[in-house]
Amino acid sequence: MRITFHGAARQVTGTAHLLEIGSHKILLDCGLFDSNRIDLDSPNRQFSFDPRDLDAVIVSHAHNDHIGRLPCLVRAGYHGPIITTPATGDILSVMLRDSARIQREDLRNANSRNPHAEPIEPLFELVDVELVVDRLERLPYAAPTEILPGVVLTYFDAGHILGSAMIQLDYEEAGRKRRFLFTGDLGRRQMGLLPDPTIVKDIDILVSESTYGNRELEPYDKLIKQLHAIVARATRLQSKIVIPAFSLGRTQRMIYCLQELFAIHKVRPIPIYVDSPLAMRLTDIHRDHPDAYTPAARQMMDKDPMYFGSKYVEFCASWDDSRRLNYLPGPLVIISSSGMCEAGRIRHHLRHIVDDPDNAIVIVSYQAEGTLGRRLAEGVERIQIMDQWHELNAAVYVLDGFSGHADRNDLAWWFEQTGGRIERGFLVHGEPEGLEALAPVLQPHLLNPVEIPDRLATYEV
Repeated sequence: MRITFHGAARQVTGTAHLLEIGSHKILLDCGLFDSNRIDLDSPNRQFSFDPRDLDAVIVSHAHNDHIGRLPCLVRAGYHGPIITTPATGDILSVMLRDSARIQREDLRNANSRNPHAEPIEPLFELVDVELVVDRLERLPYAAPTEILPGVVLTYFDAGHILGSAMIQLDYEEAGRKRRFLFTGDLGRRQMGLLPDPTIVKDIDILVSESTYGNRELEPYDKLIKQLHAIVARATRLQSKIVIPAFSLGRTQRMIYCLQELFAIHKVRPIPIYVDSPLAMRLTDIHRDHPDAYTPAARQMMDKDPMYFGSKYVEFCASWDDSRRLNYLPGPLVIISSSGMCEAGRIRHHLRHIVDDPDNAIVIVSYQAEGTLGRRLAEGVERIQIMDQWHELNAAVYVLDGFSGHADRNDLAWWFEQTGGRIERGFLVHGEPEGLEALAPVLQPHLLNPVEIPDRLATYEV
């Protein structure tokens, strides 16, 4: 086998790993890089391999840094299958259509600002998304399937978001059976809603994520207590809580956690407003897959007529619904996207609540350097929102333990359960400090030194 790392190498975006098993070429994920999509020099606008040579594409989960360039792949001539889990297939179509819509808006604005320049073309169009959806082949967890002659794919639940999977490939090489495993993005343990990541054994070649390889996050029971205190404060002060959250995964988790506070911990309920049309569509998909959740989560949500919904939860579909929230009295919770506060409706809500010390902003996910979310998490004195400066008087709580990514302890636990004696191990999807910190955690389970590949590095394994 040969592995070439075309993305997420010493960074956390653009996942794309090319496997060559005999004459077969298989691409694992095809994600967007964290780069301006309008930029003509963006790595999103070019492939470092020929898509027409691929025999199969296997998708781990439906976050854009893992699926965002699939329409570009089809546009560039790929005609083979795109394999997903059933839930990922459902989510993927919504995410990519939304991405195409955002591109159209961004390009319309960019071209109008420079009317005399050569018009910029989008990365892909809606028709390319439909071609991706048409090529989807959905496989359930734990169902070994021969996807190419001599190559058997098995998906295992990664516990990261709905439908997320580890990718196991079994094949034979020179008369010897071998097993490759790509973790995709691993979830945290004992987080209430989704099951823990599945344990996989007898691995020969491992490619593992390392997003939080240098971090130890708060356990779930402590996070719930902290969220309880924040809700109690808002009730006491009759104030507002604003939670920036990604539409996929984090929004549904925060709805569930608030429902748990009300139903299990007997916290006095307050209204929850989910202000994201994309999150509303994705939550509908979450309702379609009740078997994906832990028995405890199902038992709690089965008591309500609608999963991720109750008389306390309202979804805001229109701009008028969204604006209305700014004039409602507290206590209330607003969950809105984007998760890093760089776009979307969240900025309007922050603008209206940030000056009042009674209000609260709750950061529940990773915030990239340079983003408004990172500045909020760092507690700067003044912030710029939509070209206006504001004093940051609202209380800011950083509960990033709600992240869907395994932390250092979770990853160490998972490595230990594999049984070790892994021939080759590679760490990807992490910043340099996370990669370097996780390498000694993985090393005792390997027969050879841990590899931290650079982008476009190729390895014979």
